Amino acid sequence: MPRYVTVAKIKSLLPGRSKLVFSGDRRIAVFNDRGTFRAVDDRCTHVGASLSEGLCEDGLITCPWHSGKFRLSDGKGMGPPAYRSLQTYPLRILDGVVQIELNDE
Repeated sequence: MPRYVTVAKIKSLLPGRSKLVFSGDRRIAVFNDRGTFRAVDDRCTHVGASLSEGLCEDGLITCPWHSGKFRLSDGKGMGPPAYRSLQTYPLRILDGVVQIELNDE
């Protein structure tokens, strides 16, 4: 059954910024891309860099280590060295906070 986890207040996550959150053994990067909030796995599929430290702009996150790019809307790797896609997480805005939907599997 899905559950929602509160990760940030909207006002604390400014456009272009990110936040790293933990849920069990999962590392999830939450981004504000010009007012659209997205959540993806934090680890780059190339060599595991923390994507929450990368650049977020124009719907893409750029890995801070080797400049691989991922589309935030669906996690798709956009070319070398980011070939594999990231897992994405549904989220919602409720009462001024960002919440990630997590499945208890």
